[in-house]
Amino acid sequence: MKDWQIVTQDERATAILRGVFRLESPEAYDAAFSPIVAGLNAAGDSGYTVDITDATLMNSSGIRALADLVLAAKRTQLRVLFVAKRSVPWQLKTMASLQSLHAQLQVDLV
Repeated sequence: MKDWQIVTQDERATAILRGVFRLESPEAYDAAFSPIVAGLNAAGDSGYTVDITDATLMNSSGIRALADLVLAAKRTQLRVLFVAKRSVPWQLKTMASLQSLHAQLQVDLV
């Protein structure tokens, strides 16, 4: 049983990550995040939103996978919005790091 979930909403160009992300390898994250990558590729001018407010933990491979999403968006100059919780230290630190990767990355700390 997995203790995480990724819900993509194509009509809203949004991905919502929930739970504890302790996948075993970068390849496992590549597979799990493939619907998000597909959404990024299909997103129009309005951009794409990734909501991690309900992700309680993410290991280093998961944070690398988030960085890969940002770099994929950068390659196509897609605007990306990450929604994270200010009160969750790993989310706050990760968002600060990701912002340096892509000028069109916006972060909404709630």
